[in-house]
Amino acid sequence: MSLIDSLKSQENFTKIEMKIANYTLNNLGKISRMTIKEYAIAAKVSEASVVRFCKQLGIKGFRDFKLELNQELTLKENKIGFNIVQKEHADKLSMRDIFFNTLELDRQAVEQLINTLDLKNIESTVAAILKSQTVVTYGAGASAMVAEDLTHKFTKLGIKVFFNRDFHYMLSLVLNMQPGDVFIAISTTGETQEILELVELAKEKGAIIVAVTTLQKSTLARKALIPLYTPMLEEYFRVANMATRISQLAVVDTLYMSLYEELGDQIIDRFYELRDSVNRFRR
Repeated sequence: MSLIDSLKSQENFTKIEMKIANYTLNNLGKISRMTIKEYAIAAKVSEASVVRFCKQLGIKGFRDFKLELNQELTLKENKIGFNIVQKEHADKLSMRDIFFNTLELDRQAVEQLINTLDLKNIESTVAAILKSQTVVTYGAGASAMVAEDLTHKFTKLGIKVFFNRDFHYMLSLVLNMQPGDVFIAISTTGETQEILELVELAKEKGAIIVAVTTLQKSTLARKALIPLYTPMLEEYFRVANMATRISQLAVVDTLYMSLYEELGDQIIDRFYELRDSVNRFRR
């Protein structure tokens, strides 16, 4: 049963829980941007009641409650939107339709990230990277392109970062990690076997595990110390992970800009040097 269905059924709910459920159902669009204090005041209950309510639903806390609720709302919206595989009509889409539908999918990928990405976890990731000696990242399939983008950007900042598409080579990299190093795992489903195996090895080496994944209760999300959640916009069939890839890239760019701000004057000369070196090869 979905979270929204549970709120509607109110099975075995107390009067206070029914009050919270009814407030939530009547204000679905507001919840994602509320703090637990704001939510409790609006529902006219205590914060402790909110925490107990979440646990009654089998959810760890209010933050996870918001994330799951937002996921369901996102999927519900998309069921009436663009589906590149199962179109609602037999006619061939025009180029204009394809173009604007694709733009709409990308727009949602970025817009929904506002509701799923915890900026405190971005701060924790940046702090861990700045303290680490080495960053290792890995993604399979479409996520490999995101891992490559992360590697390219972090290298510009002078961060020692490693990625390779070859799984056996990645094993060597992970086995050489030291306590406090950072392993950034990028996976849409959070169930890719190669990634989970690398994560286990990295944890054994004392590495800090950062997961860029969707809101699913995946194995990767449970294993990660710092989850960076992206919205799940392609529920049943993913074509080249289009929307998910856009969200993942936005997370990488946020990390990159955050690190740039932290490093500041330490790297500005290196950026000028890089620009001058690139210009030498231009005609």
